[in-house]
Amino acid sequence: MTTAVRDGRLRPGAQATAPPPGPQATPGHRRPSQAWLPLLVAAAWMLGTFGLFWTGALAEQVTHPVRLCLFVFAATAAFAAGYAVRVRRREKAPTGTVGAPTDERRIRQLVVAGAVYHLALGAALLLEYGATGPGDIVASLRDPAQAYANKFAVYQHQQDSGRVNPAIQVLTLLGVLGAVLIPLLVIHWRRLSGGIRALGLTGMGVYALFFLYIGTLKGLGDFVVMIAAGLLVWAARDGDRARPRARRAARRRSLAIVAVVTALFCAYMVNSQADRVDQFGTQDRVRPNATVERMVGPHLATGVAALVIYPTHGYLGLAHNLETPFVWSRGLGSTPAVASYAGQYLGVDTDSRPSYPVRTEARTGYPSGMYWSTIYPWLASDLTWPGTVLFMALLGWLFAAMWLGAVRSRRILPTLLFAQLCLLVAYIPANNQLGLSRPTVIGLATLLVVMAWTTLRRRVRTAL
Repeated sequence: MTTAVRDGRLRPGAQATAPPPGPQATPGHRRPSQAWLPLLVAAAWMLGTFGLFWTGALAEQVTHPVRLCLFVFAATAAFAAGYAVRVRRREKAPTGTVGAPTDERRIRQLVVAGAVYHLALGAALLLEYGATGPGDIVASLRDPAQAYANKFAVYQHQQDSGRVNPAIQVLTLLGVLGAVLIPLLVIHWRRLSGGIRALGLTGMGVYALFFLYIGTLKGLGDFVVMIAAGLLVWAARDGDRARPRARRAARRRSLAIVAVVTALFCAYMVNSQADRVDQFGTQDRVRPNATVERMVGPHLATGVAALVIYPTHGYLGLAHNLETPFVWSRGLGSTPAVASYAGQYLGVDTDSRPSYPVRTEARTGYPSGMYWSTIYPWLASDLTWPGTVLFMALLGWLFAAMWLGAVRSRRILPTLLFAQLCLLVAYIPANNQLGLSRPTVIGLATLLVVMAWTTLRRRVRTAL
């Protein structure tokens, strides 16, 4: 009787699949560099932005630098410890299992659904914010600072009039589709048809046009992070069966694509941030380097200075928040999107349980809605500062688990959750990114519920 391996079990009556020729890496003995690569990237980002913060003028405003350093190092160390525990546990797991076969039909369906979702949401948002044609978008590209200012007028009008867009409301409930397009499109690019590729790129393009129209970097930055996450998974999977030379070529291609995408994003960001400084008169906050100013001129030098300040100024907000007394926000301080739902549909008085950043603004004047404070004060609003450190250990554990699941099991859910956690980690110096908007909260919650359900069902089947 023949057998085949499926989900780690031998299934009678099926034809066994012979392993492909070439060097093999069993799941239990994957190269350490691959298992630890996401941690190295995450730690470099977290500590790198923190180190860069101390080179700027904003660091002079920190009144208790030792306290700030101790907390950031403790949170980062807890994240690394949680990651290490998960990796070590997997390395001790029994060998001989292989990942579940990829469902190509499901991949195609999800990419198409994600593309249509991005296209529909991008078009609905463009119309909601007043775009009437290509000319409006081109005008925004020419003056991103004015476009950025205009979006606040739309915000204010929506609040004053109580305006609700039914199409955007429906698309918000389908937020999980916003998490599927880019990772799956990047990882399975070669296996998708030309039509599906074109549809995916069109969806991304229309959605990106909305953020260009309102002069906002957030959506474009998300694209960069999710493309990088997809390429990281793709390169690791490609290395499973490829020879060393092919593995190196795959990694070089991934690095080249990430470098190009990041360079384009940074170029737009430099110009956009320089225009914002002029538009909002924040020259006293953004001080260009004299050497850079002599090389590229005052406008670009201001943009470069803003580029450095952008991902690092949140540590000043964290320093202010660390000096604010703790008041429990009763579960509604860490995720503003959940708080908004509680206020709108449950009648909860969210103003009576403000988050750390809101209370710090009242105490110091540091604006919680305009400037960042890192993810930590948001979490501490519900978890306390020691609880936030423990949460970072859990986050590191989950980050490693989803990475190993994405690369080793090759299932869709761990892959999508890994990309979402990459977004969360990328925005650690800024805020709780996955808790800010309703679509991302709904999307993450949907993925976690489906993951819990499938894991439970798999364990029940194994037990039976």
